[in-house]
Amino acid sequence: MARLKPFTPLLLAMALLLPQPAAAAGPVAEISTPVGKTLNGEPCVTKVIKGVAGEPGLAAPRSLTCGQNSEGSIFQTQASGLTVPGDDAASRDVIVKRLLQSIPYTTLLRRMSCKASTWIEGAASGGKALLAIPCVLRDGDWPQLVLVAVNANNFTVADGTPSALPALLTILQSPRANDAGADQQALITQIWGRKIALTRADDRARLTQLIRAGRTANGIGRFGDAETAFREALELETDTLKASDQIIAMTLLDLALNVSNQGRAEEATALFRRAAPLLQSSTDPIKRARLATYLAVNSANSGDYKQALPLSRDAAEAWRKLSEERQEQAGGSPGAMAQGREAEVSIEQGELANALNLQALVELRSDNLIQAYAAASEALQILNKSDRLPRWWKADSLIVLGEISIGQGRLSAAETYYNAGIKLRRQIFGDGAPTIRALVALARGYQAESVSTSAIITYREIFKLARSLPSTSGVFNAEMLVPFAAAIVDTGETLTDPVQKRGLYAEAFDAFQLVQSPLVDKTIAAAATRLSTNDPEIGKLIGQMQDLQRDADFARVKLSYQQSLSDGERSGEAEAALKAQIANDLAAIINIRSTLATKYPAYDSLATPPPVNLDQLRGSLRQGEGILSFLIGRDRSFAQLVTREGAFIARVSEGAAELRAAVTSIRRALEIQGGAINEFNLDEANQLHDLLLGGLKEELAKVDQLIVVPSGPLSNLPFSLLVATPPGGTSYEKADWLVRTKTISYTPSLRAFTALRGSKDRPAPRQALLAFGDPALVGHTPKAGEASPFAALANNCRQGGAMPAGLLRALAPLPDTARELNVVATSLGAPTGSLFLSGNATEENLRKQSLDDYRVLYFATHGLLPGELRCQAEPGLVLSPPPGAQQIDTARDGLLESSEIASLRLNADLVVLSACNTAASDGRFGGGDALSGLAEAFFHAGARNMLVTHWQVPSAATAELMSALFTSLRESNGGSVGESLRRAQNSLSAKGATAHPFFWAAFVVIGDGMGLPPMNAPQIARR
Repeated sequence: MARLKPFTPLLLAMALLLPQPAAAAGPVAEISTPVGKTLNGEPCVTKVIKGVAGEPGLAAPRSLTCGQNSEGSIFQTQASGLTVPGDDAASRDVIVKRLLQSIPYTTLLRRMSCKASTWIEGAASGGKALLAIPCVLRDGDWPQLVLVAVNANNFTVADGTPSALPALLTILQSPRANDAGADQQALITQIWGRKIALTRADDRARLTQLIRAGRTANGIGRFGDAETAFREALELETDTLKASDQIIAMTLLDLALNVSNQGRAEEATALFRRAAPLLQSSTDPIKRARLATYLAVNSANSGDYKQALPLSRDAAEAWRKLSEERQEQAGGSPGAMAQGREAEVSIEQGELANALNLQALVELRSDNLIQAYAAASEALQILNKSDRLPRWWKADSLIVLGEISIGQGRLSAAETYYNAGIKLRRQIFGDGAPTIRALVALARGYQAESVSTSAIITYREIFKLARSLPSTSGVFNAEMLVPFAAAIVDTGETLTDPVQKRGLYAEAFDAFQLVQSPLVDKTIAAAATRLSTNDPEIGKLIGQMQDLQRDADFARVKLSYQQSLSDGERSGEAEAALKAQIANDLAAIINIRSTLATKYPAYDSLATPPPVNLDQLRGSLRQGEGILSFLIGRDRSFAQLVTREGAFIARVSEGAAELRAAVTSIRRALEIQGGAINEFNLDEANQLHDLLLGGLKEELAKVDQLIVVPSGPLSNLPFSLLVATPPGGTSYEKADWLVRTKTISYTPSLRAFTALRGSKDRPAPRQALLAFGDPALVGHTPKAGEASPFAALANNCRQGGAMPAGLLRALAPLPDTARELNVVATSLGAPTGSLFLSGNATEENLRKQSLDDYRVLYFATHGLLPGELRCQAEPGLVLSPPPGAQQIDTARDGLLESSEIASLRLNADLVVLSACNTAASDGRFGGGDALSGLAEAFFHAGARNMLVTHWQVPSAATAELMSALFTSLRESNGGSVGESLRRAQNSLSAKGATAHPFFWAAFVVIGDGMGLPPMNAPQIARR
């Protein structure tokens, strides 16, 4: 019986995706009536809502607009037999009960949830009492005020934001509309029982748009777009709107789920840790149920099904209880109220269906096939009954049932479920990312049942669709592509013709480059953003493109809802308008992309680089060169080697967790503990060598220059310390290190490699060296329970502002780097004036230099690699912070971030990052990924090669290694940095005092592996 082990993130959507009531969103007539201003000074008007009839004899429903944004609505409804409220509690209770059953109030409940009402007494001039109800919008959790005026035969129900209180009082003809602003703010505090922030309508409207766009994008798998929207929303909430902790916590929760779905487990855990306490203390059971659901998704995304299983069951039960409670409320209410609560019931049931789908997936991964089928079947039954829930939720349920059927060994049933889900997604989203993900599920099912040919055919369709997308960034993760690699290798093993086999392996080449390190992607995105902000027109075009994409996504959601209605409820006019909007938005996006590509090629090449062609890559390789990349899945992985002869693929029997554990075990010997170095396990290094490279042994024998594209946990592994043959008790000096026989270099991506190989000749730099080191740091020893300086930096949340100087200053000083830089300057014959040390090693001094005039740029300093990446933090290099606590901008704060690096203008043959301490701080991984991110930035700025270090090496060993390396470069008269590093490392590894890999294996070369111009060329001149 086949079983699908990998977990596919459930694309959870939110209740706000349900269309708003027509009264709140319908077109309005041109005639408007001014009704004063908000407490923020925004003018307000009411307009008759076109197409919504009022009750006989009563005023037509109206909308309330303040500034340019909808604030609420005004309805009248008959309520015969009422008496104007007096002071007695009995008469007022009767009025409240009648109101709660009225159509206007139950209609409002589709948009908000409300608390107990209170009475506002009229002014001394004889004004009538009004009923005030404090509510919270379902879309965004923002306070919304409902005021009700009671006459003998009707209610007038008006709602708006708290700041719109003066306008609401004017509408209801209350004398209190003339109260002073301070008195009205005090009244708002009285209604809510606490102080309420008075926000501007346009800020809230922007926030609503961002949250809606983020949740829509997350729900359909556009994770990169969703993250951008959520982070912008979070900044708006915290900086401008000063939102409550509960509102911020919900956005943090959205962001945490999004980051989890992108595979950034540590960052997701940190975000959940911030949001969870706030939501667990909430009195709103919906928030607590949503938190439970998202925590279950996060555990499942991390592969921790033991933890995910009880969480998913608890989440399903929480939503079941809420759904039953809503049904009881609706069933026990008069007809009008039951009709008004219909949307509420659908929301709760829809969330229950999503939770059941999640539970079904986790039950499947836990081998509980019966429970999985029961949960998924119940979810589909719920979705089939409702016509008010997004139709793609049903597609999700069908795909889950397909996976369960594969687990049961029922391929035919699985195909039926999968194809139904694919058809539904195509109807809604066309051939975009959601449809691609559904097709991947079908292909994974075929591969799990060993029907490799069908799997490959399905993937061919997937790749064809992917090529039509503007960008595949964020569409694929490794787990989605591992089944394709498995199907290719399985089929290849049946072929006897080597030409046919190479042709088959060539098909997998594109798949390997569809996945990139999340941190590299993040770095590139940040660099592209910084480039856009440097030119206002680029920023404007990008903003327009993002808004158009968000509008198109949400229009698809609304179109899906329209198409799900019965024939009597559907509106052909509305559907045609939505289709036209989608087409117009997509056409406008294409035009903007064309403009960016034509007018701003530097930005376009960074933001949307084209994929690498296999023939182009093979043609750029020299004889004896091979480029090695990996596809790392949850339970299994694959290695790919490309040489001039073609592409070759081999299985790696372990997945991400096992590889991470192996790399972690090896790296423990490279850490100083108690002032001593641990023993390095040569056997483990040999076992890891065979695990990663054993399947390519025959092809690797022909390679003497190996270029590695690091990924996942392998980003933290210098391949030079792998041991090629069983050590058998051999000493470090005689171990068969891989670097003994192979020159090893790295490249952050295939795109970066081909770009470097294809770069045109540029004028040679005139100066030999520009170096920064020994920054002005004082160090700080943390007290018990206090975070280390690196942890404090990692946890700092700047939201794009300057780095606090005190945090940088607390890092450990690096006085030995001054000696190191003097040794390098001597080796290159560079003047002492090329060294910027201590208080001179500042960003400001760096930016004053003509950077494209230097052949070697050298940074001997800390690397800042915050593993949790909060608030869009980037990897960067620490320079001397400004003195004191003066407020400065990011260009002088002492932290040179990757996005700043990408905007520099370099012409360096070599950039060296030494003493960077890039082994991730506090035990977190991410150092290697951050090196790749920094490399992408330096290469975009114009560097050709980089020499970087995975951990901080003692100064004496570093100086010896650097001296040997640069001496070799000079003597080789134009040899490669990689070959010179290999010789220097072999020199140190052959000596007993420095044979332990701690002393020599930290340094790696990132670049294209080509040789440098002669280091003693006459153009290198002294100043």
